[in-house]
Amino acid sequence: MKAGLSAFAVTVALVVGCGSGRPPPAGDSQYTPPVTVGGGGVGFADAGSTKPPGCGQKDDGSYCDCIDVPLFAEAPNMYFVLDRSGSMTEDNKWGKVRQVVAQIVRGLGPRANFGATLFPGFDDSAACTPAVEALPITPGDPPGAADGPTTKKLLTATQSAPSGGTPTAEALRGVLPKLRAAKGKTFVILATDGGPNCNAGASCTSATCQPNIDGVQGCSLGGPSCCDPPNGYRESCLDSAATLSAVAALKAAGIPVYIVGLPGTSAPQYANLLDELAVAGGTAQPASPKYYRVDTANETVLLTALKKISAKIVATCEVKLTETPAQANQVNVYLDELVLPKDPVNGWKIEGPTVTLLGDACTKVLSGDILDVRIITGCPTVEPR
Repeated sequence: MKAGLSAFAVTVALVVGCGSGRPPPAGDSQYTPPVTVGGGGVGFADAGSTKPPGCGQKDDGSYCDCIDVPLFAEAPNMYFVLDRSGSMTEDNKWGKVRQVVAQIVRGLGPRANFGATLFPGFDDSAACTPAVEALPITPGDPPGAADGPTTKKLLTATQSAPSGGTPTAEALRGVLPKLRAAKGKTFVILATDGGPNCNAGASCTSATCQPNIDGVQGCSLGGPSCCDPPNGYRESCLDSAATLSAVAALKAAGIPVYIVGLPGTSAPQYANLLDELAVAGGTAQPASPKYYRVDTANETVLLTALKKISAKIVATCEVKLTETPAQANQVNVYLDELVLPKDPVNGWKIEGPTVTLLGDACTKVLSGDILDVRIITGCPTVEPR
């Protein structure tokens, strides 16, 4: 739910003497995405051809072999804390959230590690079941069109239908110890479609009682609190203080928290609280909404919000290679698997071991329009046409 800016790992494919199997420039309809080949490499093959065990076939019949390696040992950890309460069934919000998160995991690949906790847990017999970790922090998958083990594990672990309440504070408190102990820099992304609740020790007036806020069961903001026993439940009070405290504790531990407000959080009581959470998490946007607000149950809108957050965490326009390439005229840059010509205005430049994205290319990466950045050496540099 909050944002933090830092530059981390980009993927490099080391290629030896690539021939005609090299991908064409962006916009070429004949491009075939990279495919995993034997030995852990990634190969590029011409459209319709038999994919060789490498990047391509040279005129002499030999092949060039692609091996993707991360530039930095410690990729950032992107840890999702996802609301799977009963209201997430509306407009299939849960199905869309899990698919979009999988798209982020798939797109960033080895540039980040990923983890996820779901709240409430899977015991449908109780509304406020403790959260459950669906994916421990795990390295992202290698680049490629197909889902790797991390993406598959995330999708499998999030298949169950949503149900129950919204024990947000408990979920955030629960992830703190494991995230504090995690190696590298960690960022939490909280996605929720309503106000936090499930605190049996809470008390509230009608102004902060969720049935009153939502106007359900004959409740209204001007009437008595529908959270008061014996007819109401303390667990239905808006659990603001405990949730703010949990977010602040994560931030104090050096773990920024990004807030994503899904449809269902538009009531002022909820929106104001999400703004406060974004501030407490250290990721507030300059103006309200200070959190990342998603007003419609639309995958494209949600993906745009998560791309912006991802860019805050992993995007950089300056890529430092592990060593200076032996031949600077055999380096290429790929954005979302399409080659970016070496243009001095909107392309890229190389100085020693540093590749710098320029102009529009840099803007697209920093805005989150581009998730996957790869540097490939060994084939002739593609110049502007």
